[in-house]
Amino acid sequence: MSEFSCNTVRDMLPLYVDNIVSDDTRAIVEEHLTSCDACRKEYENMKNAFVLPADGDAKQLKRFKGAWKKKKRLVALTAVIATILALCIGYGIFDHFAYREEIAVNGAVYARSRETVSEIPEGSVELGYLRSILHRNIGSPTVDFSGTNLDEKYGGCGLYQNPENEMVIYLEDYGGFYIPFVLKEYIVQQETP
Repeated sequence: MSEFSCNTVRDMLPLYVDNIVSDDTRAIVEEHLTSCDACRKEYENMKNAFVLPADGDAKQLKRFKGAWKKKKRLVALTAVIATILALCIGYGIFDHFAYREEIAVNGAVYARSRETVSEIPEGSVELGYLRSILHRNIGSPTVDFSGTNLDEKYGGCGLYQNPENEMVIYLEDYGGFYIPFVLKEYIVQQETP
């Protein structure tokens, strides 16, 4: 067979290592490797190097791909859970310190309930009228018939309570609805000069 230069054989070595050369080329490379120490050393280095298989049955590559997908899903799931948790904590903190709609009546503070009703319980009595409203107030009202953080339209609206249930009072809305307020705490009245 004819002699090939080391450069030509080194160009064929990757194909030879991957076992994708023709029989003639294989014979040429093997003959050259028996007589050239430098090329044989290059071949040994290539043969011992980690190479991903090129065929479709690459188990290591599939395992790595599956593990990578699981890791990506875990990171995404962790990010979603962390975001939801942060939102819940943020809402809880905001809700705790947010401006609360409250009314002081007869030495007690009532906090607004979320639902609006069209009728108040039978036998409810009028307690009086809402006299003043403080806006952007994080504290509870301290004077009877005053409110905090309510819309100004409620000034002068009637307050009602069912004598059988002192835990709830109702603020009459000009639209004919009633807004329930639930007992929050009892207060000490400030003396007016």
